[in-house]
Amino acid sequence: MRVVSGRPAGRRYPAGRPVSGHVVVCGLNDLGFRIAEQLHAAAVPVVVIEGRDVGSLRRRLERWGVPVLSDSVHTGDALRQASITGAVALIACHDIDLDNLETALLATEIAPELRLVVRVTNAQLGDQLGAALPAARVLNLAEKAGPSFVEACISSDVRHAFRLGPEIFTVVDVPVRAAGAFRQVFGNLTPVALRRPGARRVEVCPGRDTFVAPGDRIALLGRLADFADNGVRVVDSGDVNALANLSVHHGGPPPGRGSRGSRGSPARRRRPHAWLRDLAVTIAAEFDRPFRLALGAVLTIMTIGTLVLSLTYADNDPTAPPDFSPLDAFYLTVTTMATVGYGDFNFGAAGGWLQAFGVALILVGALSIAVVYAFITNVIISRRLERTIGRGRATTARDHVIVCGLGSVGLATVEGLLTAGRDVVIIERNENNRFLSVVRDLKVPVVFGDATVRATLMEAGLTRAAALAALTSDDVANLEAVLSAREAFNDHFTARRRGGRWRRRRHAPPTAVPVADGSGSSVSAGTGTGTGTGTGNDDEAGLRVVLRIFDTTLGDEAERRFAIHTARSASALATPWFVGAALDYEVVSTFYVDREPFLVARITVTAGGGLDGPTLQELSTGTRMLAVATSSAHDGSTDRAPNYRPTRHTRLRPGDELLVVGPTAQIIDTVSRNQAPHVRS
Repeated sequence: MRVVSGRPAGRRYPAGRPVSGHVVVCGLNDLGFRIAEQLHAAAVPVVVIEGRDVGSLRRRLERWGVPVLSDSVHTGDALRQASITGAVALIACHDIDLDNLETALLATEIAPELRLVVRVTNAQLGDQLGAALPAARVLNLAEKAGPSFVEACISSDVRHAFRLGPEIFTVVDVPVRAAGAFRQVFGNLTPVALRRPGARRVEVCPGRDTFVAPGDRIALLGRLADFADNGVRVVDSGDVNALANLSVHHGGPPPGRGSRGSRGSPARRRRPHAWLRDLAVTIAAEFDRPFRLALGAVLTIMTIGTLVLSLTYADNDPTAPPDFSPLDAFYLTVTTMATVGYGDFNFGAAGGWLQAFGVALILVGALSIAVVYAFITNVIISRRLERTIGRGRATTARDHVIVCGLGSVGLATVEGLLTAGRDVVIIERNENNRFLSVVRDLKVPVVFGDATVRATLMEAGLTRAAALAALTSDDVANLEAVLSAREAFNDHFTARRRGGRWRRRRHAPPTAVPVADGSGSSVSAGTGTGTGTGTGNDDEAGLRVVLRIFDTTLGDEAERRFAIHTARSASALATPWFVGAALDYEVVSTFYVDREPFLVARITVTAGGGLDGPTLQELSTGTRMLAVATSSAHDGSTDRAPNYRPTRHTRLRPGDELLVVGPTAQIIDTVSRNQAPHVRS
């Protein structure tokens, strides 16, 4: 977002409140503030209504000249004072679904034609509200923010992917191998962000004539076929479909994961015999040394009894058959130890010493078998209890993602990771969490405890994990969990290496520095470049850490003092969707490259607007055009033939559909320019 003199680059409204063409935001929480901030930065008039005492946020908005009404929206007076009959949209973004529902119903009664954007956390309530108010756009913050947290947890040169009809567009981060103008090196791929060596910020949407050189890194956007055509190799191309599925998956069991667990997930297909390893590890973990001693005693007694009886029973018992075999001796030993005989062989007619041996075999054998039965029963009951509370395979997970906090954002992230074929272990403090039934159905193991405690992290398999995401609603708890995980992870591998037991594994251990990724792209932990753009070798970079944070000031301090690059805010991730719905343009996808947020939007060219007539070269909007869909005929046909390789000479006409990528402020500015003159005025 553009910033001028410490505040968003917007305009200060004249005295009083705007009476038309503005957006009304109901609810001044973290999401509401970010929506108002983004609208103000894009010079869109906004009025905020909040009845609670939120002094700090109110003062910040008032310094920018944004009107804030201190009144409850449930009476209707505040809505009328905000002139909703002249507003272009109303956004209800309270933290409580019921408040948003009441606001939406009251606003519909006062201004039936008003465009409504309503935040709803409960999916069923959202469906009902959408059916009752067809004109309302119902959005779930967790569903919009979840995919970005998932992408942050995955180590890949594929930073983002989204579907558009039959096509999949991919954002890939690659190093520059040759010097020259961008179009000479990368052809007709779309440049999204360019990082120069030593630069603190990326160059956003650089031009195709921009000079690039070895040492630079660049994020490119295109289809996989486009990358192949231009000689750019996508290392982790297998992640494209998995990440693209995130944009179409909203709730319910992820594809390929039914009631029988993760049999169909990509991760399991890569390891067809993983269940054998899991079984062996589970047995080794559950049956400890006392059990193994008891089982060894049973096998030893059984072996001795079989050997003695096979050598002596026929000679010392006149009732023994002449063909008494070692198998018969084994049978007699087992029935004696299990105390289920004697229907065929017995010791009644045997010599005295053999009868004494039989008595000893009964006593010692029955006792040892009883001990083994007790151990097995204990394990069966324990495993059933663990399945009941969802812990499942926590002790056997490898290269998994640990998610700390099972809130709405945490659940959306878990479902996204499962959709992407990753194994997940959850750490949750509340044993009565309302989402536990959901993760039980997904067969996801849950470890109950405090994520800031090392023992809890170890129980979740920290040393075998690929990533850790701290997603609770507490900033301090998230930061503490990240720092505890870093310390425990490094200490474990330092101790192993000092003891001579360290072996090279997928993640480089003790020198790794976890980097939490927030408003930037996912950043893997490690001592590599530390740029956060990725090198394609993140597998060697250590434990990846993703941090959810609300307070941007705390995020800045964490970045500076704890070597954590940035922290992601769920509200910041979801804000573009609310703003797009309010301004009536379609948000296709959002993603981050390093610390820069990007938005993919679909815009229809309006007759007489600023996009009607010029070529792409003449527009200079600070965005990049991915595709231009024009009518296939000039007779009013609605069939569109998308051009996925528009050039600088492509001229826009009314009715053309544009697929645009760029920073949010530039996208909103492009939408504003697209309006007809009388609308803009």
